[in-house]
Amino acid sequence: MNAKEAYLQNIQKDIEWDTILFATKVDRDGAAIQTFNSHPFLKMKKVWAGNFYTIETAAWLAKAEYIISEIELPPFYMKRKNQIYIQIFNFKEWNNNIARLLLHADFIVKQQEHEKLGNIRGILNATILPLENIASTKFKKNPPKKRSKKNIVMYCGGFKNNGITSSAINLMKNINNQKYQIIVVEDENLGFDETKNLEKVPDDVIKIQTPESLNLFPEEEEAFFQFHDYPLEHLMKHGPTHFLTPEIKRIYQRELKRLLGDTKVDVALDFDGYFKHWTLLMASSNAPNKIIFQHNEMMQEYSKKLNNAYKHRADLNIVFPLYNYFDRVVSVAKPIEMVNKRDLQHIVYDESKMTYVHNSIDYPYILQSSKLEDEAVILVDTFNFVTMGRLSPEKNQQMMIAAFQKLQEEFPDTNLFIIGSGELEDTLKTYVTELSLDDKVHFLGQLDNPFATIAACDAFLLSSIHEGQPMVLLECLVLNKPILATDTPGCAGLLKGYGLLARNDVENFVMGMKEIRTGYKPPKAFDYKAYNQEAIRMLEEILEMK
Repeated sequence: MNAKEAYLQNIQKDIEWDTILFATKVDRDGAAIQTFNSHPFLKMKKVWAGNFYTIETAAWLAKAEYIISEIELPPFYMKRKNQIYIQIFNFKEWNNNIARLLLHADFIVKQQEHEKLGNIRGILNATILPLENIASTKFKKNPPKKRSKKNIVMYCGGFKNNGITSSAINLMKNINNQKYQIIVVEDENLGFDETKNLEKVPDDVIKIQTPESLNLFPEEEEAFFQFHDYPLEHLMKHGPTHFLTPEIKRIYQRELKRLLGDTKVDVALDFDGYFKHWTLLMASSNAPNKIIFQHNEMMQEYSKKLNNAYKHRADLNIVFPLYNYFDRVVSVAKPIEMVNKRDLQHIVYDESKMTYVHNSIDYPYILQSSKLEDEAVILVDTFNFVTMGRLSPEKNQQMMIAAFQKLQEEFPDTNLFIIGSGELEDTLKTYVTELSLDDKVHFLGQLDNPFATIAACDAFLLSSIHEGQPMVLLECLVLNKPILATDTPGCAGLLKGYGLLARNDVENFVMGMKEIRTGYKPPKAFDYKAYNQEAIRMLEEILEMK
């Protein structure tokens, strides 16, 4: 048995409160402990602990009436009912577990200032005290604090370099932060690019990253793994309206409590909609408004393969039935809503909860960034096409490259710049070499500022097999860039009157490229300000359950 197992074993037991647990950082003679020892009530009973990673002290964490800690409690700790948790805040270094712990605390005794403590103050249930006020403080639970904002707990998909991340960050920038407090929940172990994207989140958004794995009691393990390993059998046995069994729901409600303590959740928002863990977390919450987004034609995503393996199927086998536990299932465009309603009507028993909301945009940032120095070298004496997106099967860049080769026969003064990275990068580069296009097709990788490059090019191309509402097309419309895209529902719904559409094959795509090359201009300008106002209005209606 390890410390976590000892903690979980004891947290389930009926106990009689009979002790205070002190945790000291160095010894029992520190200023904080001396102060607590002089307290008329707290000095009466105590147990000392030097750390919480032994079986004995982890057990005390579960059964102590009061926890008074100068050190960081372990990631598996979550305050149980009627326990009083007092954290002495003397941390110079901040980490994800400290942020999580402060949401559990009833009292925070502040010895050390830290800007991030101020950042989460708005959702803290704890009373914050200076050390000198301890002797006169009665450590009893206070009534819940009145809140001026609604708390939106939001999962954004791992902050990968994709349109979902761009859309999520735009939402956070556009939302009324006087009315809503966004709390982003995310995994602790993000990669380099993902961490950079997380840093783009506005400062007023609270970020809680989950440390370690969820707390799972031994007697829950069989049901937990059966559910995850055999979701279709589970669905057949229980049906779509009872797919989320009470036992599985309890596990994820407990996990949400481990992450957020007693933080009130008004809106549980799975903005990503692809990963079963986070969908289960939001679906299991007690939030009065639960929302999940669909950023694409989801049955197409269900069938998508990479290296002869289904990319999303294992997750979507659980996500799809969970749509029935959300109040709104939100596509990012009207045509995508129609496709998803049609394709998922056998899964979503209440079709009325399926709706759509447009992605919002950060047009000031796009316009400002487009005027900065370009990271790429764009030739000025040729006609330059540009595309941007993940190098993956559904983006269909190989068809675009084949069409571009055909274009060379009539228009050799053209170049193609490809922004992005992905699993097909080596395959596409090899294909370009086979077509002898190395001096014409330029792979730029991920760019910190792609808008300067897009602005420097003459036209934008998108060759996707299926799309939701492509963020990159919205960004190109803000930059008033001629666009050619494949005729998918998501692209067609957005580009009608603003760009060219072509069937998804080489012959038709090259015809569209020729039209662009010979001077195509869109018939009308895109009013991005009016569009964005409408997108924000639609979002707020969903958040308010209108």
